Amino acid sequence: MRRWAVLLVLTLAACEKAPAPKTLPNLRESAPPSPAGLAPLPCDAKGSLYPLHQRYCRDDLNFVTPAALKVLTSAAKKLAGPRIGYMDASWPSGVKPMPPHYSHGDGRQVDLALFYEDRQGRPLDRSPVAGYGAYEPPRRESERACPGGARGKQERPDPPRDRNWRLDEARTKALVSALIAYPAVRRVFIEPHLKTRLGFAGEGKVRFAGCGAARHDDHIHVDFY
Repeated sequence: MRRWAVLLVLTLAACEKAPAPKTLPNLRESAPPSPAGLAPLPCDAKGSLYPLHQRYCRDDLNFVTPAALKVLTSAAKKLAGPRIGYMDASWPSGVKPMPPHYSHGDGRQVDLALFYEDRQGRPLDRSPVAGYGAYEPPRRESERACPGGARGKQERPDPPRDRNWRLDEARTKALVSALIAYPAVRRVFIEPHLKTRLGFAGEGKVRFAGCGAARHDDHIHVDFY
C-alpha cells in the first residue's frame, strides 16, 4: 500500500507540473497535404476570413492557390471590419471540375457570401443562412435574368418578403470593389440585377454566369488567374 501511495503522489505531482496549452491547435495544421500545391483557407469561425459552415473545412472544400489565398487575406484586412464568409472553394487534389459546380476544383475559384443587415439597417456579422440560399431577389420580376431558374429548373424559392434580413449594399459593394482591384482576380460572377443595383454596370470584371449556372444573388463567385 505504501508503494502505491508513493506512486500516486509522484503521478499527481507530474500532472501538476505539466504546462497547460496556451492556445488551441491551429485548425489549418490538420488539413491534408495538397498534391496540387493548394493552400487551405482558415477554418477559424471567428476569423476575418471564415467558413460559413463547418462542412467546408470538414469535407476539404476550402483549398485555393497561394495567390488566391493572398488576395482573400489581403481583402479581408482592407475591409477592416466586415468578415468575409466563404463557401465552396476547391478540394486538395486540384482536379477540375468539382461537381455540382461546372468549375472549382483547381483552387482558382471560391464562392463568397454577400453581406446582410437587419430590417433596421443594422449590419449582421454573418449570413443568415449557413451556406447557399440567402437570396437577394430582384426588386422587380422583370429584372430576373433567368425566370425558369438554373438549367431551366426552378431553384429554391425566394425568401419571404417579411424576412428579418436584407442585403447590405454598402458592404457588399465594398467587397466586390476590393476584389476586382487585384490583378490576380479574373472575374466576379453576380446576378445582373445586383450588378446594376450595386453600381457595377460598366465594370468588365463583374459578369453574369448565365442561366446554365446557379443563381448568384446569394453569393459571388470569384475567379482567379
